[in-house]
Amino acid sequence: MNITSDLFDEIIPLGHLIHMVNQKKDRLLNEHLSPEDITSSQFRVLCSIRCKGSITPVELKKILSVDLGALTRMLDRLLCRGWIARLPNPNDKRGVLIQLTAEGAEICEKCHRLVGQDLHQELTKNLTANEVATLELLLKKILP
Repeated sequence: MNITSDLFDEIIPLGHLIHMVNQKKDRLLNEHLSPEDITSSQFRVLCSIRCKGSITPVELKKILSVDLGALTRMLDRLLCRGWIARLPNPNDKRGVLIQLTAEGAEICEKCHRLVGQDLHQELTKNLTANEVATLELLLKKILP
């Protein structure tokens, strides 16, 4: 009897399944986004900024659940591509606000159109419409 395998399969299968689905989603997202030369991680950052309008790096870190150092490097890359701007934060003299540039908003919208329904269909192709609705309901119940 393999204790580690039994523990993993019996106690935390849901977490593992969610992780595997997330990995599949990221693989599919990377495949769909590759023609635009943008990664799923970069796309998530742009989408998070787009939703807030302007945001501090610390707020963005919390939303994305990433290390601040890794996020700073990502923001540097997005800045170099002309997709974001760092602006002075009027509420914090030492802080900055991150906003999408016109080019950043454009690539974000283009990527949304590119992945939109195709990604959803690929992820749910083995589910019935009722199963998709149930899955969405259950996942929303898990989230705060």
